[in-house]
Amino acid sequence: MPYISGRHVVAEALAARRSIRRILIAVDAEAALAVLLNRARDTGVAVQRLDRRALTRLADSERHQGVVAEVDEFITWDLEPVLADAIGRGGVLLALDQIQDPQNLGSLIRSAEAFGVEGLVLPRHRSASVTPLVERSSAGAIEHLRVVEVTNLTRALQHMKRDGVWTVGLDPAGSDRFEGIDLRGPLCVVVGAEGAGMSRLVLEECDYRVCLPTVGRVASLNAAVAGSIALWEIFRRRQKARSEDSAD
Repeated sequence: MPYISGRHVVAEALAARRSIRRILIAVDAEAALAVLLNRARDTGVAVQRLDRRALTRLADSERHQGVVAEVDEFITWDLEPVLADAIGRGGVLLALDQIQDPQNLGSLIRSAEAFGVEGLVLPRHRSASVTPLVERSSAGAIEHLRVVEVTNLTRALQHMKRDGVWTVGLDPAGSDRFEGIDLRGPLCVVVGAEGAGMSRLVLEECDYRVCLPTVGRVASLNAAVAGSIALWEIFRRRQKARSEDSAD
C-alpha cells in the first residue's frame, strides 16, 4: 500500500475523505498533531505511534513532519464527467504534455487547485504520475483536484475541441498573448515539458499559442512557473469580468 506523509498532505487527505487505512505518528509529535489526530478520530481512522526512524522508512523521506498515512491507491477519473462539468460551468482544464519532474507536477497541481481548475489531464505514458512525492509536492492540493489519465493527449484535445473547448498552449515561440484572447467559456491550458515543450502533434491542436513576455536574460520560464502564471492570469481576468458584469 502507498504511504503519504507530511502534516498538510495527511490533513487534506482527511478533509477530502480519502480512503485512509491508518495514520502513523511519531511518538514525540502527538501534541503538535492534536488537531489532525482529533479529525482522524472523528472520521474513524486508526492511529498508531512509531519512532521517527520507522516513519522515515515508510515515507522514504525524512520530511514526514512526524506523520505518515497508509492510503489506498490514488483514483483517477475518466475524461467524460470532468469535461462535461468544465463545459457546463465554463471552467478551465489543465493538460500537461510530458511533464516528468514530480516537483513540477506537484507545483502545477497546487496552482491548479488554488485557481479553481476543474480537472488535470495527464497522458498515461511519458509523464509523471500521481505518486507520494507528487502528493507531498502539491502540499495536499491533489486531494481536491480531479485527475484524468488519457492514453493519447492529442486525441483528448481533439475531443475537447469538438465539444467547444478552446485550447491554449504555452509556447515560448508563440505569437499570441493573453490580452488578445477571449478567456470566457470552457478552456484547456496546455503546458509542455521542461526544455522540450509540447510535442508537435499536441502543439498543432492548440487554438492559441501563448508566449509569456519576459524582460530578463533567461530565455524561458520553468514549466511549473509558466503554467502557474497562466492559470493566475486566466483566474484574474475571469474574476474581473464577473465583477464588471455584476456592477452593470
